[in-house]
Amino acid sequence: MMALLRSDLYRVARSRWPWVVLALVALATLGSAILTVWWPLEPGVVYDGLTGRAGALHLAGRGSSIVLVSTLAPFVAAHLSCADSDAGFDRTLLSSLHGRAAYYAEKYLLAALLSGALLVAYLAFGGLGVLVTMRPVENVEPLWQVVAWAGEGWLISCVYALAVLFVGQLVRVRAIAFIAAFLLTSAAVEQGFFTFLMLVDSALGLGWAPALEAALAWMPYAALVSVGNGAADMLAVDATGVAPALRALAVCLPLCLASAALGTLVSSRRDLA
Repeated sequence: MMALLRSDLYRVARSRWPWVVLALVALATLGSAILTVWWPLEPGVVYDGLTGRAGALHLAGRGSSIVLVSTLAPFVAAHLSCADSDAGFDRTLLSSLHGRAAYYAEKYLLAALLSGALLVAYLAFGGLGVLVTMRPVENVEPLWQVVAWAGEGWLISCVYALAVLFVGQLVRVRAIAFIAAFLLTSAAVEQGFFTFLMLVDSALGLGWAPALEAALAWMPYAALVSVGNGAADMLAVDATGVAPALRALAVCLPLCLASAALGTLVSSRRDLA
């Protein structure tokens, strides 16, 4: 698997699309911060921490946040899901392998690594943006909180990225994979599913409403919103009685493992024709 991963990382580095994605991240963070040279921030603005909506990484980029980067990862996975099949590379490679499982499992590992690389790029460009704006930062979060905040953002982006990769490998149509990425990152799937269940509950009088409202707070998109609000909001216990960080860990980690395991199992048993 490591040989496959090294090969894919080399091909990614030699491709043009990763640089386009990095340019988008830079434009949303460092680029908007550079604009403050001509469009200065209001006098007296002080960053309140690093991660919150009034924090340095958010305001330095004029509203960019970790949520944006987390929603880019599924679209990267949508591209990866059909890259080998479109070029016919998978047939050549799989014919030389003793088993297919390692090939497909490596794709999920690659998607997770690229999701992490996007997050690191966001933090790097955001940090440079803070230096460009040259505003003081107060109430800086402890390092462990910033690491936990970034880790949760990466975990949530992996949930969507691995799910999109599974869909793309299943249908082998890039357009459908991109549609799946859009529906997942816009919360249309999660909210649509719960709206349907609420309509069923209302029509049949099943009394599901309290349980459905409680379950909705455990969905990945709810955790993503809390990450966008900053480390303090993500780590604080809310109305559910459980901090969003713990809810994300309890839900997103099993979903990532399930997507990778199911995708590897299903794809490795399919005919390439």
